[in-house]
Amino acid sequence: MRRAILSVLALAIFIAGCNKSSENQKNTGNKVIVGALRTRVVPARIGKIFRTVDYSGTIKGYREVPVAPGMSSWVTKILVKEGDKVRKGQLLARLSPEQLNQAEAQFRAAEENYNRMKNLLEKGSISQQQFDQIEAGYKAAKAMYELAIKNTELRAPFSGIVASINSEEGEFFNAMMPMAGAPAVLTVVDLRKVKVECEISERDIVEVKTGQDAFMEVDAFPDTTFWGKVESVEHLADPMSGTYKATVVFENGSGKLRSGMFATVHIITAEADSAIVIRQSAIVNDTLVFVSDGEKARARKVKLGIENDSLAQVIAGIKVGEPVIIEGTLGLFDGAPIIVKK
Repeated sequence: MRRAILSVLALAIFIAGCNKSSENQKNTGNKVIVGALRTRVVPARIGKIFRTVDYSGTIKGYREVPVAPGMSSWVTKILVKEGDKVRKGQLLARLSPEQLNQAEAQFRAAEENYNRMKNLLEKGSISQQQFDQIEAGYKAAKAMYELAIKNTELRAPFSGIVASINSEEGEFFNAMMPMAGAPAVLTVVDLRKVKVECEISERDIVEVKTGQDAFMEVDAFPDTTFWGKVESVEHLADPMSGTYKATVVFENGSGKLRSGMFATVHIITAEADSAIVIRQSAIVNDTLVFVSDGEKARARKVKLGIENDSLAQVIAGIKVGEPVIIEGTLGLFDGAPIIVKK
């Protein structure tokens, strides 16, 4: 009985060996290659490649302006709602007219006195010095009156959207201590373009320059890439963080992007068109690449250019169309037997 069991096991092992041998013969054109490594190849191709530095930030409107009076007053009327589109100069809110009425009364009195003194000057009844004093008082009263008008009627500084309303009708706005309450009565934002202010490290700042192309990925729109440019780069580091601020601007004609959205910005610091590119997984020890020569691997010393996480530019050592080994490089050497996966 024991001998019968051993015979069955031996037969099973023999059949398994035959099947494995048959598989190797099938995969290698009916030739058995002892010690061959399984590999996968992808031809070197012509393509575009770029390198980026990547930073996260929050989207802001290209212009975001808090609208507030220059003097303390009561908010009597708010004429817009959050999200309203407004045009430049549009009246947004009214404040208590008490200071305006006082400034107007002083201005009218100064204006009347100014006109009377001007007539007297023309008749030679007063000196030029006396008139100059009256004129200075008139101009000061006029400036105060115009300032009171601006602080009584809050108007849109540019065409945009009301991003927030921070005060309520009947509330007192303290211009001397704005942080004790709202920083502004309301805020207007221009979203025709948006910006992201990136805090660039000392290591990367040498590569970031004004005018460079950039693209942005936004969590709210995972299938859309937004393109823009670096508008400005500060040359003075923040004393607290040691980083440099770079402002990247993106067009927002579609109106999709909103202030406050989280985004990842990729600033393109180097790029090449019509370059020979290969996969990063093909590179061994920084400068070595293997190509398939039928049933053998051939080592190639390469000179690389621009690299990113997935691709590398080959300046010398590989020609377009050569079958570059991208998998199974561990243990390869020049002339090593290989089996190329179909």
